[in-house]
Amino acid sequence: MPGASHLHPGGAHIPGRGARALRRRNRGHDRRADPQTEAGGPMRIATVIEKVDMRGGQNRVIAELSHRLADRHEVHIFCFEAADVDERVQVHIMPCPLRQRPIMQEMWIPVASRRAVRPAEFDIVLAQGGNCFVANSTLSHISLQELAAAKEFAIAGEAGMPGWERAIRRAWQRHAIRYERRVVNACRGAVMTVSEQLRLTLMEHYGLAADEVTATPNGVDHDRFGLHVRERYRDEKRAELGIPQGAFVLLFMGARWLEKGLDRVLAAMGHLRRDDVRLLVVGKGEPSSVAHMLPQQHADRIIFTGPQPPEPYFAAADCFVFPSRVEGFGLVMAEAAACGLPLIVTPAGVGADLAEDGVSGCLVPQADGAQAERDLAERIAAYIVELADHREEAVRMGLAARERSLPFTWDRQAELVEAVLERAVE
Repeated sequence: MPGASHLHPGGAHIPGRGARALRRRNRGHDRRADPQTEAGGPMRIATVIEKVDMRGGQNRVIAELSHRLADRHEVHIFCFEAADVDERVQVHIMPCPLRQRPIMQEMWIPVASRRAVRPAEFDIVLAQGGNCFVANSTLSHISLQELAAAKEFAIAGEAGMPGWERAIRRAWQRHAIRYERRVVNACRGAVMTVSEQLRLTLMEHYGLAADEVTATPNGVDHDRFGLHVRERYRDEKRAELGIPQGAFVLLFMGARWLEKGLDRVLAAMGHLRRDDVRLLVVGKGEPSSVAHMLPQQHADRIIFTGPQPPEPYFAAADCFVFPSRVEGFGLVMAEAAACGLPLIVTPAGVGADLAEDGVSGCLVPQADGAQAERDLAERIAAYIVELADHREEAVRMGLAARERSLPFTWDRQAELVEAVLERAVE
């Protein structure tokens, strides 16, 4: 039937709408009658997201969050694809045409979630940004207005993109911003962001008061990402990659290269007048798409690996370079810091919390315009030279970056999100 969803294998069946609505009214009565329940009783939470797994980005955030919320609450996820989900979480797979194309999932989820999610059956319907019109709370992972500007730059740089696809992507960005504004305004008081920087951005863009939006920063798995990865993987991975003894290794990690600033890193490499620096580019992308940006004098010192498990590459590197144009949080920055790498990053997302000049790395400003981009590349190059010339100082900065990563935990995020949702229910 239109709008129906089916339960992911292993999940439990959901009762019919009438029975569930009756139980919802009864729970509302119980909350009012029992102060202890009202102060923090179990909630029924529906989370809407295109895809959930442990790979990264908002997919990872919701996987981590739902796992922890399921300790005390009944958690449902409405999505198009799911993997690595806690068995206590009930997953509802919604239909999506052309689901293999991410842009189709983004465009379709407001429609699919409106059909599949019945708000009367839940205490909380949690959107991601503007992806669900029936939400009463939302967790923003990025500023869509800032993302639109970054995507425009990236689209302009994609020489092989058909004109019709450019037009669709630009039109969708305009619609997505309107959707986000609509949902954020409807959820005032229960709006959350994955970083403090993003909280300030949403306040500016949508006129939110300070008490209408809460920062609930993402976390880092410090058991997985830590100083131990260097001892375990460093020598082996550097030998495998053919990195000479004594080389200073830069690491860039991520997809959507132009949004994340790989072009800025390549431009900085072009300013280097030394042969002991190597650059590892780890993540999904086609090297031919940036071939025209490669500095010829250093082209053989830049290694594209494709998507890889991150720990060995954090271990092999001496510095993490990630001058992204837009981030909501930037998990990869926090994970690199947790592994003890000094950072060269912009203030986007968690960058300003992790990187301080001369302390834990180098914080470079965003650039607007061709001359500003050239100045930024020179500044990044100067920082690279400074770190490469002072290796012990770079190690000290990496340890300071790790210390700054320690407050960011998934448990802490779950506590903050839970507190916002409980206030929304009350």
